[in-house]
Amino acid sequence: DKWDWDSQSHIVISDNELCVKCEQKPCLRVCPAKVYTWEKDHIAVNYEGCLELRACYIACHQFGNGAIVWKYPNGGKGVVFSYG
Repeated sequence: DKWDWDSQSHIVISDNELCVKCEQKPCLRVCPAKVYTWEKDHIAVNYEGCLELRACYIACHQFGNGAIVWKYPNGGKGVVFSYG
């Protein structure tokens, strides 16, 4: 496996107030790469470690307040999985 990080994040928090008001904050629990952390009054995003599972987006939109905007990294950037 390898990572080729883009200089721009493919994960954006559209409105921090939605995260503040979110009771469950499912993004903090569902991401196996621990991309999201709660820092005092906001969600911090470490997009460089993202495994591109998109579980955070689904959990945020189904169980949270829908603040995560997620798209695949630009042109071949991101994680590349090798098999065998």
